[in-house]
Amino acid sequence: MNNSCSGWLSVVPSKENHFDLSPDEFRDALALRYGRHPINLPALCDADGEAFDLNHALNCPRGGLVYARHNEMRDLNCSLLEMAGLRQIIPEPIIFESAEEQLRVDWMVRGFEHPQKVSLFDCCIVNADSPSLERLSLEAIFTVRKNVKKGHYSEAAKARRASFTPILATCDAVFDKEAEHYFKRMAVHLSKKWKCGYSQTIGYIRARMQICILRSASLCLRGSRTKWRGAGVEDAAGLPKFNFD
Repeated sequence: MNNSCSGWLSVVPSKENHFDLSPDEFRDALALRYGRHPINLPALCDADGEAFDLNHALNCPRGGLVYARHNEMRDLNCSLLEMAGLRQIIPEPIIFESAEEQLRVDWMVRGFEHPQKVSLFDCCIVNADSPSLERLSLEAIFTVRKNVKKGHYSEAAKARRASFTPILATCDAVFDKEAEHYFKRMAVHLSKKWKCGYSQTIGYIRARMQICILRSASLCLRGSRTKWRGAGVEDAAGLPKFNFD
């Protein structure tokens, strides 16, 4: 068991601090932590009809739930950077554009690592228990994903005089070393802004990040992957006629 993903268990589940988990979210988080199968899952995926086990739930892209998991992490980081008083925070900035290609990272911020210098970040939340990854150690999984991210974005970031850092995590909220360094730097900014201790702030950041991932992982287990639509009634044209006499 990796103790670096345990911070969420030691915080008071208050709504004001966004630490509140629903009963399903809490049970799902415990199941992910201890390698158990979550209870009350459907037998089949509502999008493609395949057997709906834990791996399918965390990997299936239908319905946008996997992308929502990614986007929640992006939005949380932008929000925390704004709370730290940093400026020029842009979600999904375009760092390179041509007729054939457009490169976007997840967020950028100015003044995070050095005064006035731009830092770029792109996150990846990976299901480390996928069948294709089960033979790899967690460190090897992170190394492979990190090299892919840096190979894709580093040159474009360098051309724009910016630094680039991948933020990697697993679906049970274990983070890569570079992500941990990023959290520590963010804690320095937030502790100065809030005038509170560094240890308290870094604990808060880790817990917020972990709960963000665990809540969105539970959405992948419990959310609908089918498209919703309305009844198709426009301007009352499809409404039945009633006789009120």
